[in-house]
Formats: sequence, structure tokens, C-alpha cells
Amino acid sequence: MTTQVLNKHLENNLGSRLYFLDWIRILAFAFLVFYHSALMFVDWGFHIESGYNSTFLKTIMILSSKWRLDILFLVSGVAISYMITKMPLKSFTWQRIVKLYLPLLFAIAIVVAPQSYYEAIQKGVFEGNFWQFWSSHYFTFAWDKRMNAPFPTYNHMWYVLYLFHYTVLLLPLCAFINSEKGIVILQKIEKFLTKSSRVIWLPLTIYFVIFFAFNNHEVTHTFYDDWYGHAIFLFAVLMGLIFVRMPKIWLSFQENRFISLAIGLASYSVLLTLFLLPNEMFPFDTGLVWGIVEILVKWSWIALIIGFARKYLNYTNSSLKYCNSIVYPFFILHQTVIIIFGFYVIDWGMSGTLEFLTIVVGTFVICALLYELLIKRVNILRLLFGMSWQNKESIVDDFCSKSIVINNDKIS
Repeated sequence: MTTQVLNKHLENNLGSRLYFLDWIRILAFAFLVFYHSALMFVDWGFHIESGYNSTFLKTIMILSSKWRLDILFLVSGVAISYMITKMPLKSFTWQRIVKLYLPLLFAIAIVVAPQSYYEAIQKGVFEGNFWQFWSSHYFTFAWDKRMNAPFPTYNHMWYVLYLFHYTVLLLPLCAFINSEKGIVILQKIEKFLTKSSRVIWLPLTIYFVIFFAFNNHEVTHTFYDDWYGHAIFLFAVLMGLIFVRMPKIWLSFQENRFISLAIGLASYSVLLTLFLLPNEMFPFDTGLVWGIVEILVKWSWIALIIGFARKYLNYTNSSLKYCNSIVYPFFILHQTVIIIFGFYVIDWGMSGTLEFLTIVVGTFVICALLYELLIKRVNILRLLFGMSWQNKESIVDDFCSKSIVINNDKIS
């Protein structure tokens, strides 16, 4: 296979944008606002707590917590595969440092700090203003036993930390799958996976192999000892990395979406039963069964989301383009906004439902305002929040174009 033919093959496989994956990414990140807000209303341990303990929210969270990060890592693997093909290795590596590690360091130093401050205030660990906390307590580089957390910390930015290191780790594989031999192997894998419903069963089997290879199935988000977490998340990135080079694979997900739906609903029903009923009612080890069912829920819901999104969300519009631009800064901001806003909302004396809805809606509004009025208009902030540098003319033009669209009522 000549270089020209090789490049043509890569262009054919990676040439068209998969809009349904953009929608999955945006909706999954948006769901984080719901999930992290809900953590204030359950007894699972969060940075601040409302005092409410909602069983209803738990029933939704035990479903989404099994797949929401895995599907984001899978979509991130797709993005890595695109980028490594379209730019030199040196440029790609530098781009990842600027887009991932720079925002990570900024978030640890500035964005995440208020989360620790308000947690310390609510738990009675610290008294004083934020500046006093940040300047004298936050950068101690020690483990605080009272808060069971290190200072400084990365909190929700663990996803970015993990993704950066997975990207570096997978660089040799990226080079291989761009090679002639790599392409031939991927074509054989694609041919195998797209027969019948193998795209459902083979990844599920690998997930089970990973599960039974570990005694401890807790995902800790602590980078240096989160071995089970690394295994499942790295596998998700790997799937995205190679699936995007198999054009027929997405259609296979779509064709098998009802099989995924059946497995997903059945396994979720079992998970709910195990969750809602006391362990004493079951004549078996519920811990092991819970872990097995978790795997079924995880992959079946990832597969059905991909399948239904491929069927119904494979299109673009102005909303998608806008959300693609805002989603990364939004992710960096959202948990800090939830905690600061929520800290005050829980003292307003509202019902639990109204508190929760206020925090969710308020977080979306505050994040959008911070992005529109500040982040996207200040270049240094654009870089620190993972966006590209933009000249003043572009910013003005962008604002004017949006104003024109709004005035002409063309937003879909």
C-alpha cells in the first residue's frame, strides 16, 4: 500500500464528521450538571450537602454513574484518532498540553480552590475568607484528615488528568494504526465486529475480563492507585480510537440498538432491585452480583446511546456548533459554580425539589454568562479554559454574527 493510497484510505474513513458523537459528548457533559447537583441531595459524600437524602435521585444516578464517564472517554478516543491523523506528532503533543494540561493546572490553582474552601467552611474545618484559605491553607501540599482530601486538589478535573496521560500512553498505538499493517488489522476487526450482534458481545466480554482481573472494583479517581478505573477508562478510549476507523461499526450499533436496549433495561431493573431491597432478602453474595450487573448496565447503555444517537442525532445545526464551543469551558466551571451557588441556596429554606432545580438551572445560567461575558472575550482566559486564541476582529465579528442571527429569528 503506497503512501498516497494510505492517506486516501485514512481520508475516506475519517473525512466526514460524526455529528451524533458531538451530540453525545454535549449531552453527557450537560448531564454532569444534573449529576453533580444531585450529589448534594444524597448521602454518598460530596463536598457540600443539602441535608436532603433523595432515593429518587439515587435511582437515576446509579444508572448514569455506570456509563457517563466511559462514553466520554470513548468519544475522546475518537477525537484523538482524528487529530493524530491530521497533524504531525509534535504539533499534536503540544496541542494536547495546551488544551488539557494548561487548563488542568489553572483549574487546580484557581477554579477548584473555591470547592475546597466552601467544603471546609461547611464542615467547620476552616474559618475565614477565601483569600485567607487560598493563601495559607490551600497550597500546603498535604493530606487533610478532617476533609479526607489533599491540598491542592483536582476534584472533577480528574477526567482531564486521566485523558492527557491516556493520550500520551496511546501515542505508539496511534502511529501503528496509521500504518499499512495497522489498517489491514483494523479492517479484519471491523469485518468480524460488524457481523450479527458481535459489536455488543465482544466489548462486553472484554469488560468482564477486566472486571474479573481485579479484586477491587472501586473507581477512586486517585491517579496513582486507580488501577481498575484506569483499566475500564483506557479501554473506552481505545474503543473510540479504533472504532472511528471502522465506518461500518456505527451502523452496526444502530442496527443492534434494540438488543442493547433490552439488555440495558433488564440489567437496570436488576440493579434497582438490588439497590432498593435489603441484602438479607437475597440468598447470594449481592456484592459480586452487583458488580456483574454493573458491567451489563455500563456497556449496554453505552451501546444503546450510540445506536439511537446514530439513528436520530446524526445532523448539525447552530445549536450544536455553539454547544461545541462552550462545552469544555462549561465543564471546567460547572462543579465550582454548583458548590458556590448551592452553598447559599441550601440556606434559603426551600423544599428539596425546588432547591435542586434552582441549583441546576442556576448553574447553567451562571456558566453561560461567564462564558459569554468574560471567558470567550479575554484571550488569556480562552487559553486557560482550553479554547483557541482569537484576535479582536474575530471576537467582534462573532458577536455581530450571533446578533444578526438572533434578530432574524434563525436559531433552530
